Amino acid sequence: MSLRTQISSALLVSVGLISPAVLADTGQFYVAPGLQWMDFDDTTGLKEDVNYFLGIGYDLTDRLSFELSTFDLDTKVSGGREIDIDHYKLDLIYDLGVNLGAFDTFVLGGVGNSNFGGENDTLWDMGGGVSYKITDNWSWRTTVRSFQYIGRDHEDLDVGIETALVYRFGGNKSRPAAARTATSAASTVDPDTDRDGVLDSRDNCPDTLISYAVDTDGCPISVEEVARVELMVNFDFDRSEVKSEYFSEIQEVADFMTRFPDVDIELEGHTDSRGSQAYNLGLSNRRVAAVRQVMIDRFNVQASRVSSRGYGESQPLASNDSDAGRAENRRVMTVVINTVESYRPR
Repeated sequence: MSLRTQISSALLVSVGLISPAVLADTGQFYVAPGLQWMDFDDTTGLKEDVNYFLGIGYDLTDRLSFELSTFDLDTKVSGGREIDIDHYKLDLIYDLGVNLGAFDTFVLGGVGNSNFGGENDTLWDMGGGVSYKITDNWSWRTTVRSFQYIGRDHEDLDVGIETALVYRFGGNKSRPAAARTATSAASTVDPDTDRDGVLDSRDNCPDTLISYAVDTDGCPISVEEVARVELMVNFDFDRSEVKSEYFSEIQEVADFMTRFPDVDIELEGHTDSRGSQAYNLGLSNRRVAAVRQVMIDRFNVQASRVSSRGYGESQPLASNDSDAGRAENRRVMTVVINTVESYRPR
C-alpha cells in the first residue's frame, strides 16, 4: 500500500473513530474545502502554484480544534517539467479570543508528510490567520503557514496561503455540551448579532462594539476616569478680592475645562478661624463667588459649568494658631464633580 493510500485511510479511520454519540455530547465535525497557494524556497527552483485544499476537522472546545488536511500541487521547475507535490498534515488550531473588527484570530501548528515527486519528507508547519462567521454553520478563513522539511540537505522553508469555506455539521456546537445546553435552543431562534453575549430579544444596545464589556441589557458598562484639576487661590485677611497673581492658575483650570467639555467643577471657599462662624461663612461665599466670576468674565467659562459653595472656617488645611497656618486656610479650591466617562474593555 502506498504512503498516500495509507494517509488517506488514516484520515477516514480517524473520522470514523469519533462516533455520532460523541459528536452529539462534545464538539462537532467540520469540513474546509478551499484553495492553496505555495511559494517555494528559492533553492528548490520550483515555481509558485495554486490548487485545491481540503481539511476535515473536529472542535474539541470553543477555542481548540484539530484538523487533518491535504493539498495537491503540480508545480513546475526550470525547463518546464512538472513535479507532483502532495501534502498531508495534522494540525492543532487555537482561537486566540482576540477580534479584529468582525474577524476572529487564531494560531496553528502541526506535523505531516510531503510526497515530492515520489519521495516522502516529514514536515512541520506553523502559522496563523483570521476567520469570519457567516452563519452558525458557515465561516470563511484565511491562513498563512510556513513549512519546514525535516532531513533535507537544503533545509527548504516554504510559505503557503490557504483560504477555505468551513462548514460545521449540526448547527452551533462549537462549544462543549455543558456550556451549550442552556443556550443552544434559544440561539437558533434568538441570535446574538453583535456577539456581546446578550440575545437580540433583550439587547437594548444592538450595535455594541465587541471590545466593550456589557451589562445584562447588552449596553456598554461605563466607567469614570478620574480627571484631576487643582486650584488654590489665597486671600488677604478679611478680604475677598482675587489677586492678579492667581490669574494664571485660574486660566489653567479654564483651559482644562476647554479640553474636557463634559467636566464641571465646584469651587470651595474657606476662611481662617478669626471672627464669628456666621461672618466667616459669608466671607467664604464672597471669596468663592469672586473666583467664579473671574473664570466667567476673564476666561469665558460657561457659568453653568461652575458652581460654588462656602464652608467658612469648618475645613482648615493648617492650624489656625499661627499666621502662616491662617494664611493657608484663607483659600478657594476646586473639586471635579463630573468626570470623563468611557467604557470598560471586555
